[in-house]
Amino acid sequence: MMNNTNGNGTGTSHWPWFKKMEQIVGNSLPMKTVLGEENSGSGMSSPGRQGNKRYATATSSPGCQITSIKPKPVTNARWRRVVFKISGASLAGTGSHSADPKVAMLIAREVSMACSVGVEVAIVVGGRNFFCGDTWVTATGMDRSTAYQIGMMATVMNSILIQSALEKLGVQTRVQSAFSMPEVFEPYSKQRAIRHLEKGRVVIFGGIGAGTGNPLFSTDTAAALRASEINADAFIKGTNADGVYECDGMNSVAFEHISFRELASRGASPMDMMAATFCEENGIPVVIFNLHEPGNISRALSGEHVGTLIDQTGRID
Repeated sequence: MMNNTNGNGTGTSHWPWFKKMEQIVGNSLPMKTVLGEENSGSGMSSPGRQGNKRYATATSSPGCQITSIKPKPVTNARWRRVVFKISGASLAGTGSHSADPKVAMLIAREVSMACSVGVEVAIVVGGRNFFCGDTWVTATGMDRSTAYQIGMMATVMNSILIQSALEKLGVQTRVQSAFSMPEVFEPYSKQRAIRHLEKGRVVIFGGIGAGTGNPLFSTDTAAALRASEINADAFIKGTNADGVYECDGMNSVAFEHISFRELASRGASPMDMMAATFCEENGIPVVIFNLHEPGNISRALSGEHVGTLIDQTGRID
């Protein structure tokens, strides 16, 4: 929790402001319900698919006891330090705007599971659920830099929502950004971020472009930049889709393993190609997966096979 000092030298707490955030992500659902939800239901559909599983929905038995099917627990970790990019669209859940508290708490719970086995997690959150700069540029002719600055504010809101959800589960979290907002988060420092991670804290890089201060950077690209700076072992991106799709007639099947070159040759991609190129040049493997599937986040953070793995080698025939 951050404190400022007023002119009389006394501390002024910002806790009331954070309590408002908790009312959005924490108090909108009973805590027992949020932490116990594990039954799959219908939800987001991926291209060429129908009825992909979403985050779990808790159900009540006749005795009003919440029953659940817990995901497979994470027992070991392949990666020590990971940058986790959360798309703004996936944070919205079934809606197109705002943030779904069930998704926020699902993310927080599974990040907590990964941290418990020693994975150091840094997070970057998109802002498309609140504001899409490209849409406004196309519809209104707004200056692109101005539109992306508004998007930067959207990623700040999402960062604080994720921070509140994590801290409600007892996970120590720090938000950093090169975009100046001292009442809300720390200024970005590579050394301080690494130190937080080594102490077991989750670090969230807020602001578009992971807080690089450049509004024309996508969150994908700057997340890849931060992954290189903090020496991350992997870049994982949680979306509404199961991975990178291979179209085969009427069916669409997600690749299990492809190379960066093959990703680039396919044209449309769920990942910014500048970010993919940066990861390729720095030897950082990328995983793209569906974060709404219970257990996927903690498994992906720990290096288990989830979604599509993208690296230099690609598929081995």
